[in-house]
Amino acid sequence: MDRGWLALLPASQDGRRWSLLQVESSIDCRLRCVMCPWHEARQSAAPRPHMLPEVWEAIVPHLPQARSIDFSGGGEPLLQPDIARWVAQAHAAGCETGLLSNGLLLDDGAARRLIEAGIDWIAVSLDGATRETYEAIRVGSDFARVCENVERLARLRSAGRPRTMINFVLMPENAHEMEGIVRLAAEVGADKIHFKQCDVIRGEHGRGRGLFAQGTDRALKKLEKRLARARRLARKLGLKSEAAAFLPRERAVCGQDPRSSLFIRHDGVVSACIGLAYGGPSVFFGQDVHMPEAHYGRLPGDDLLAIWEAAPCRERRERFAERARAYESKILGGFVGTAPSRYADTLDAAAAAMPPAPAGCSVCHYLHGV
Repeated sequence: MDRGWLALLPASQDGRRWSLLQVESSIDCRLRCVMCPWHEARQSAAPRPHMLPEVWEAIVPHLPQARSIDFSGGGEPLLQPDIARWVAQAHAAGCETGLLSNGLLLDDGAARRLIEAGIDWIAVSLDGATRETYEAIRVGSDFARVCENVERLARLRSAGRPRTMINFVLMPENAHEMEGIVRLAAEVGADKIHFKQCDVIRGEHGRGRGLFAQGTDRALKKLEKRLARARRLARKLGLKSEAAAFLPRERAVCGQDPRSSLFIRHDGVVSACIGLAYGGPSVFFGQDVHMPEAHYGRLPGDDLLAIWEAAPCRERRERFAERARAYESKILGGFVGTAPSRYADTLDAAAAAMPPAPAGCSVCHYLHGV
Protein backbone atom coordinates (compact mmCIF):
# COMPACT_ATOMS: atom_id res chain seq x y z
CA MET A 1 0.00 0.00 0.00
CA ASP A 2 1.05 3.53 -0.66
CA ARG A 3 2.66 5.15 2.41
CA GLY A 4 2.23 8.70 1.12
CA TRP A 5 4.50 11.53 0.01
CA LEU A 6 5.94 12.01 3.49
CA ALA A 7 7.14 8.39 3.70
CA LEU A 8 10.77 9.47 3.63
CA LEU A 9 12.30 7.02 6.06
CA PRO A 10 12.70 3.41 4.95
CA ALA A 11 10.38 1.07 6.78
CA SER A 12 12.40 -0.92 9.29
CA GLN A 13 10.18 -3.05 11.47
CA ASP A 14 11.34 -5.48 14.16
CA GLY A 15 14.92 -5.13 12.95
CA ARG A 16 14.10 -6.93 9.69
CA ARG A 17 16.04 -6.18 6.54
CA TRP A 18 13.04 -5.81 4.22
CA SER A 19 9.72 -4.11 4.80
CA LEU A 20 8.27 -6.02 1.85
CA LEU A 21 8.99 -8.97 -0.39
CA GLN A 22 6.43 -9.03 -3.18
CA VAL A 23 6.29 -12.61 -4.45
CA GLU A 24 4.53 -13.12 -7.76
CA SER A 25 3.06 -16.53 -7.01
CA SER A 26 1.55 -16.76 -10.52
CA ILE A 27 1.34 -14.71 -13.72
CA ASP A 28 -1.58 -16.85 -14.92
CA CYS A 29 -5.15 -15.54 -15.00
CA ARG A 30 -8.47 -16.75 -16.39
CA LEU A 31 -9.90 -13.29 -17.00
CA ARG A 32 -9.33 -10.87 -19.89
CA CYS A 33 -9.60 -7.52 -18.15
CA VAL A 34 -9.72 -4.61 -20.57
CA MET A 35 -6.99 -2.60 -18.81
CA CYS A 36 -4.63 -5.42 -17.77
CA PRO A 37 -1.05 -4.54 -18.83
CA TRP A 38 0.29 -8.08 -18.45
CA HIS A 39 -1.31 -9.90 -21.41
CA GLU A 40 1.95 -10.25 -23.36
CA ALA A 41 3.93 -11.18 -20.24
CA ARG A 42 1.37 -13.90 -19.51
CA GLN A 43 1.60 -15.30 -23.03
CA SER A 44 5.41 -15.35 -22.85
CA ALA A 45 5.32 -17.20 -19.53
CA ALA A 46 3.29 -20.14 -20.86
CA PRO A 47 3.45 -23.06 -20.27
CA ARG A 48 5.04 -22.37 -16.82
CA PRO A 49 3.08 -19.41 -15.45
CA HIS A 50 3.27 -20.34 -11.76
CA MET A 51 6.21 -19.77 -9.45
CA LEU A 52 8.10 -23.05 -9.15
CA PRO A 53 8.67 -24.63 -5.71
CA GLU A 54 12.44 -24.23 -6.05
CA VAL A 55 12.08 -20.46 -6.44
CA TRP A 56 9.92 -20.26 -3.31
CA GLU A 57 12.29 -22.50 -1.40
CA ALA A 58 15.11 -20.06 -2.21
CA ILE A 59 13.05 -17.32 -0.53
CA VAL A 60 12.08 -19.32 2.59
CA PRO A 61 15.43 -18.96 4.45
CA HIS A 62 15.09 -15.18 4.16
CA LEU A 63 11.51 -14.92 5.45
CA PRO A 64 12.62 -14.00 9.00
CA GLN A 65 14.24 -10.89 7.49
CA ALA A 66 11.01 -9.68 5.84
CA ARG A 67 8.23 -7.89 7.66
CA SER A 68 5.60 -8.41 4.95
CA ILE A 69 5.03 -10.88 2.10
CA ASP A 70 2.60 -9.89 -0.66
CA PHE A 71 1.84 -12.89 -2.89
CA SER A 72 0.40 -10.73 -5.69
CA GLY A 73 1.82 -9.87 -9.09
CA GLY A 74 0.58 -9.82 -12.65
CA GLY A 75 -1.66 -12.87 -12.26
CA GLU A 76 -4.14 -14.57 -9.96
CA PRO A 77 -2.48 -15.89 -6.77
CA LEU A 78 -5.22 -18.45 -6.14
CA LEU A 79 -4.12 -20.32 -9.28
CA GLN A 80 -0.87 -21.16 -7.46
CA PRO A 81 -1.44 -24.70 -6.10
CA ASP A 82 0.83 -24.13 -3.07
CA ILE A 83 -0.46 -20.69 -2.07
CA ALA A 84 -1.97 -21.70 1.29
CA ARG A 85 1.14 -23.63 2.31
CA TRP A 86 3.38 -20.70 1.35
CA VAL A 87 1.21 -18.28 3.31
CA ALA A 88 1.48 -20.59 6.33
CA GLN A 89 5.28 -20.71 6.04
CA ALA A 90 5.53 -16.92 5.84
CA HIS A 91 3.11 -16.56 8.75
CA ALA A 92 5.18 -18.97 10.83
CA ALA A 93 8.24 -16.81 10.13
CA GLY A 94 6.45 -13.80 11.64
CA CYS A 95 5.63 -12.08 8.34
CA GLU A 96 2.44 -10.17 7.63
CA THR A 97 0.87 -11.92 4.63
CA GLY A 98 -1.66 -10.95 2.00
CA LEU A 99 -2.68 -11.08 -1.63
CA LEU A 100 -4.74 -9.31 -4.28
CA SER A 101 -7.22 -11.60 -6.05
CA ASN A 102 -9.89 -11.18 -8.70
CA GLY A 103 -12.09 -13.08 -6.24
CA LEU A 104 -13.51 -15.60 -8.70
CA LEU A 105 -11.74 -18.58 -7.09
CA LEU A 106 -12.16 -17.35 -3.51
CA ASP A 107 -14.75 -20.01 -2.73
CA ASP A 108 -15.46 -21.58 0.66
CA GLY A 109 -12.54 -23.99 0.46
CA ALA A 110 -10.00 -21.42 -0.65
CA ALA A 111 -11.14 -18.92 1.98
CA ARG A 112 -10.92 -21.49 4.78
CA ARG A 113 -7.46 -22.67 3.69
CA LEU A 114 -6.10 -19.13 3.61
CA ILE A 115 -7.64 -18.24 6.97
CA GLU A 116 -6.24 -21.41 8.52
CA ALA A 117 -2.81 -20.53 7.05
CA GLY A 118 -2.92 -17.24 8.96
CA ILE A 119 -3.29 -14.74 6.13
CA ASP A 120 -3.57 -11.15 7.38
CA TRP A 121 -5.27 -9.40 4.46
CA ILE A 122 -7.04 -10.18 1.20
CA ALA A 123 -7.85 -7.54 -1.41
CA VAL A 124 -10.38 -8.26 -4.15
CA SER A 125 -10.59 -6.38 -7.43
CA LEU A 126 -14.13 -5.09 -8.00
CA ASP A 127 -14.13 -2.46 -10.73
CA GLY A 128 -17.87 -2.02 -10.93
CA ALA A 129 -20.79 -1.67 -8.56
CA THR A 130 -23.16 -3.33 -11.03
CA ARG A 131 -22.96 -6.54 -13.03
CA GLU A 132 -23.05 -4.69 -16.33
CA THR A 133 -20.13 -2.40 -15.56
CA TYR A 134 -18.06 -5.01 -13.76
CA GLU A 135 -18.37 -7.78 -16.34
CA ALA A 136 -17.66 -5.38 -19.21
CA ILE A 137 -14.31 -4.58 -17.54
CA ARG A 138 -13.43 -7.93 -15.93
CA VAL A 139 -14.21 -9.99 -18.98
CA GLY A 140 -14.82 -13.64 -18.11
CA SER A 141 -15.70 -13.04 -14.47
CA ASP A 142 -18.99 -13.40 -12.62
CA PHE A 143 -20.14 -10.41 -10.58
CA ALA A 144 -22.58 -12.31 -8.37
CA ARG A 145 -20.06 -15.04 -7.56
CA VAL A 146 -17.31 -12.59 -6.64
CA CYS A 147 -19.65 -10.60 -4.37
CA GLU A 148 -20.79 -13.85 -2.74
CA ASN A 149 -17.19 -14.93 -2.19
CA VAL A 150 -16.24 -11.64 -0.52
CA GLU A 151 -19.32 -11.74 1.68
CA ARG A 152 -18.52 -15.33 2.73
CA LEU A 153 -14.93 -14.38 3.52
CA ALA A 154 -16.19 -11.64 5.83
CA ARG A 155 -18.41 -14.15 7.63
CA LEU A 156 -15.69 -16.79 8.00
CA ARG A 157 -12.95 -14.62 9.42
CA SER A 158 -12.19 -14.46 13.10
CA ALA A 159 -11.18 -11.48 15.26
CA GLY A 160 -11.16 -9.24 12.20
CA ARG A 161 -8.65 -11.36 10.27
CA PRO A 162 -8.08 -11.39 7.44
CA ARG A 163 -8.70 -7.72 6.76
CA THR A 164 -10.63 -7.38 3.50
CA MET A 165 -10.31 -4.62 0.93
CA ILE A 166 -12.02 -3.80 -2.35
CA ASN A 167 -9.65 -2.56 -5.06
CA PHE A 168 -11.43 -0.28 -7.57
CA VAL A 169 -9.44 0.82 -10.63
CA LEU A 170 -10.80 4.18 -11.77
CA MET A 171 -11.55 4.39 -15.49
CA PRO A 172 -13.99 6.22 -17.78
CA GLU A 173 -16.16 3.08 -17.79
CA ASN A 174 -16.77 3.04 -14.03
CA ALA A 175 -16.10 6.49 -12.55
CA HIS A 176 -19.84 7.10 -12.19
CA GLU A 177 -20.05 4.18 -9.74
CA MET A 178 -17.68 5.48 -7.04
CA GLU A 179 -20.44 5.86 -4.46
CA GLY A 180 -22.04 2.64 -5.63
CA ILE A 181 -18.87 0.63 -4.99
CA VAL A 182 -18.67 2.08 -1.47
CA ARG A 183 -22.21 0.88 -0.75
CA LEU A 184 -21.39 -2.52 -2.23
CA ALA A 185 -18.21 -2.80 -0.15
CA ALA A 186 -20.24 -2.14 2.99
CA GLU A 187 -22.88 -4.70 1.96
CA VAL A 188 -20.33 -7.50 1.46
CA GLY A 189 -18.56 -6.74 4.73
CA ALA A 190 -15.28 -5.25 3.48
CA ASP A 191 -13.13 -3.16 5.80
CA LYS A 192 -11.65 -0.78 3.26
CA ILE A 193 -11.88 0.44 -0.31
CA HIS A 194 -8.94 1.55 -2.42
CA PHE A 195 -9.58 3.86 -5.39
CA LYS A 196 -6.64 3.21 -7.70
CA GLN A 197 -5.72 4.95 -10.94
CA CYS A 198 -5.21 2.95 -14.13
CA ASP A 199 -1.56 3.95 -14.07
CA VAL A 200 0.31 0.94 -15.50
CA ILE A 201 0.30 0.76 -19.30
CA ARG A 202 1.96 -1.72 -21.63
CA GLY A 203 1.42 -1.19 -25.33
CA GLU A 204 -2.26 -0.54 -25.91
CA HIS A 205 -3.36 -2.18 -22.67
CA GLY A 206 -4.54 0.55 -20.34
CA ARG A 207 -3.89 3.35 -22.81
CA GLY A 208 -6.41 6.17 -22.52
CA ARG A 209 -8.07 4.78 -19.41
CA GLY A 210 -6.26 6.81 -16.76
CA LEU A 211 -8.33 9.58 -15.17
CA PHE A 212 -5.36 11.55 -13.85
CA ALA A 213 -4.01 14.64 -15.62
CA GLN A 214 -1.22 17.19 -15.41
CA GLY A 215 -3.59 20.15 -15.11
CA THR A 216 -7.00 20.88 -13.62
CA ASP A 217 -10.05 21.30 -15.83
CA ARG A 218 -13.81 21.07 -15.33
CA ALA A 219 -13.90 17.31 -15.89
CA LEU A 220 -11.13 16.70 -13.36
CA LYS A 221 -12.81 18.88 -10.74
CA LYS A 222 -16.00 16.89 -11.24
CA LEU A 223 -14.10 13.64 -10.66
CA GLU A 224 -12.44 15.03 -7.54
CA LYS A 225 -15.82 16.05 -6.11
CA ARG A 226 -17.29 12.65 -6.90
CA LEU A 227 -14.40 10.91 -5.19
CA ALA A 228 -14.71 13.19 -2.16
CA ARG A 229 -18.41 12.29 -1.86
CA ALA A 230 -17.59 8.61 -2.11
CA ARG A 231 -14.98 8.84 0.63
CA ARG A 232 -17.38 10.77 2.88
CA LEU A 233 -19.91 8.01 2.33
CA ALA A 234 -17.27 5.42 3.23
CA ARG A 235 -16.63 7.16 6.56
CA LYS A 236 -20.36 7.29 7.22
CA LEU A 237 -20.66 3.54 6.57
CA GLY A 238 -17.65 2.72 8.74
CA LEU A 239 -15.27 1.90 5.90
CA LYS A 240 -11.70 3.05 5.57
CA SER A 241 -10.72 4.43 2.18
CA GLU A 242 -7.58 5.23 0.27
CA ALA A 243 -7.23 7.01 -3.06
CA ALA A 244 -4.53 7.89 -5.54
CA ALA A 245 -4.30 11.51 -6.65
CA PHE A 246 -5.70 12.95 -9.86
CA LEU A 247 -2.89 15.48 -10.20
CA PRO A 248 0.77 14.43 -10.11
CA ARG A 249 3.35 15.59 -7.64
CA GLU A 250 6.75 13.93 -7.75
CA ARG A 251 7.68 12.13 -4.57
CA ALA A 252 11.06 11.30 -3.14
CA VAL A 253 10.19 7.60 -2.99
CA CYS A 254 7.24 5.67 -4.37
CA GLY A 255 4.94 3.60 -2.17
CA GLN A 256 6.80 0.41 -3.12
CA ASP A 257 9.97 1.97 -1.63
CA PRO A 258 12.93 0.16 -3.27
CA ARG A 259 15.08 1.08 -0.27
CA SER A 260 13.49 -1.72 1.71
CA SER A 261 11.64 -3.99 -0.71
CA LEU A 262 12.08 -6.40 -3.62
CA PHE A 263 9.81 -7.89 -6.27
CA ILE A 264 10.36 -11.56 -7.14
CA ARG A 265 8.86 -12.59 -10.46
CA HIS A 266 7.19 -15.98 -10.94
CA ASP A 267 10.27 -17.25 -12.79
CA GLY A 268 12.69 -16.15 -10.07
CA VAL A 269 13.81 -12.85 -11.60
CA VAL A 270 14.40 -10.27 -8.84
CA SER A 271 13.66 -6.60 -9.45
CA ALA A 272 12.65 -3.45 -7.61
CA CYS A 273 8.99 -3.71 -8.63
CA ILE A 274 6.66 -5.33 -11.12
CA GLY A 275 7.02 -2.41 -13.52
CA LEU A 276 10.77 -2.88 -13.82
CA ALA A 277 10.44 -6.66 -13.86
CA TYR A 278 8.35 -6.43 -17.03
CA GLY A 279 9.62 -3.69 -19.29
CA GLY A 280 8.04 -2.63 -22.55
CA PRO A 281 6.29 0.20 -24.39
CA SER A 282 4.35 2.44 -22.05
CA VAL A 283 2.82 5.89 -21.73
CA PHE A 284 3.91 8.55 -19.26
CA PHE A 285 1.44 11.43 -18.92
CA GLY A 286 0.40 11.12 -22.54
CA GLN A 287 3.90 10.61 -23.98
CA ASP A 288 5.01 7.30 -25.47
CA VAL A 289 7.97 5.95 -23.50
CA HIS A 290 9.76 2.64 -23.02
CA MET A 291 9.87 1.15 -19.55
CA PRO A 292 13.24 -0.59 -19.24
CA GLU A 293 13.74 -3.87 -17.49
CA ALA A 294 15.90 -3.69 -14.36
CA HIS A 295 16.78 -7.18 -13.20
CA TYR A 296 19.06 -7.70 -10.20
CA GLY A 297 19.48 -11.46 -10.39
CA ARG A 298 17.53 -14.69 -10.50
CA LEU A 299 16.51 -17.33 -7.99
CA PRO A 300 17.36 -20.04 -7.19
CA GLY A 301 20.71 -19.69 -8.97
CA ASP A 302 21.58 -16.48 -7.11
CA ASP A 303 21.25 -15.94 -3.37
CA LEU A 304 18.65 -13.33 -2.41
CA LEU A 305 20.92 -11.54 0.06
CA ALA A 306 23.77 -11.48 -2.48
CA ILE A 307 21.37 -9.93 -5.00
CA TRP A 308 20.39 -7.29 -2.43
CA GLU A 309 24.00 -6.35 -1.74
CA ALA A 310 25.15 -6.35 -5.39
CA ALA A 311 25.77 -3.06 -7.21
CA PRO A 312 22.59 -2.80 -9.36
CA CYS A 313 20.26 -3.11 -6.36
CA ARG A 314 22.46 -1.11 -3.99
CA GLU A 315 22.85 1.79 -6.42
CA ARG A 316 19.09 2.13 -6.96
CA ARG A 317 18.27 2.21 -3.28
CA GLU A 318 21.14 4.61 -2.58
CA ARG A 319 19.75 6.99 -5.20
CA PHE A 320 16.37 6.92 -3.48
CA ALA A 321 18.06 7.51 -0.13
CA GLU A 322 19.74 10.61 -1.61
CA ARG A 323 16.41 11.82 -2.97
CA ALA A 324 14.72 11.33 0.39
CA ARG A 325 17.43 13.27 2.24
CA ALA A 326 17.28 16.19 -0.20
CA TYR A 327 13.49 16.24 -0.15
CA GLU A 328 13.25 15.99 3.62
CA SER A 329 15.74 18.82 4.11
CA LYS A 330 13.69 21.17 1.92
CA ILE A 331 10.40 20.10 3.48
CA LEU A 332 11.52 20.58 7.07
CA GLY A 333 13.16 23.89 6.35
CA GLY A 334 10.39 25.16 4.10
CA PHE A 335 7.40 24.40 6.31
CA VAL A 336 8.82 26.15 9.38
CA GLY A 337 7.28 29.61 9.52
CA THR A 338 5.61 29.20 6.13
CA ALA A 339 1.96 30.03 5.62
CA PRO A 340 -0.17 27.03 4.58
CA SER A 341 -1.00 28.84 1.34
CA ARG A 342 2.67 28.49 0.34
CA TYR A 343 3.03 24.79 1.15
CA ALA A 344 2.68 23.88 -2.54
CA ASP A 345 5.69 26.07 -3.31
CA THR A 346 7.69 24.23 -0.66
CA LEU A 347 6.75 20.87 -2.18
CA ASP A 348 7.80 22.07 -5.64
CA ALA A 349 11.13 23.30 -4.26
CA ALA A 350 11.68 19.97 -2.50
CA ALA A 351 11.03 18.07 -5.72
CA ALA A 352 13.45 20.31 -7.62
CA ALA A 353 16.18 19.70 -5.03
CA MET A 354 16.21 15.94 -5.55
CA PRO A 355 18.67 14.12 -7.82
CA PRO A 356 16.98 12.49 -10.83
CA ALA A 357 15.08 9.28 -10.31
CA PRO A 358 16.73 6.08 -11.56
CA ALA A 359 16.03 4.82 -15.08
CA GLY A 360 12.50 3.47 -15.36
CA CYS A 361 11.35 5.11 -12.15
CA SER A 362 11.58 8.47 -13.92
CA VAL A 363 8.75 7.43 -16.27
CA CYS A 364 6.54 5.74 -13.67
CA HIS A 365 3.25 7.34 -12.68
CA TYR A 366 3.50 5.76 -9.26
CA LEU A 367 6.46 7.96 -8.32
CA HIS A 368 4.16 10.92 -9.00
CA GLY A 369 1.39 9.74 -6.68
CA VAL A 370 -1.21 8.77 -9.27
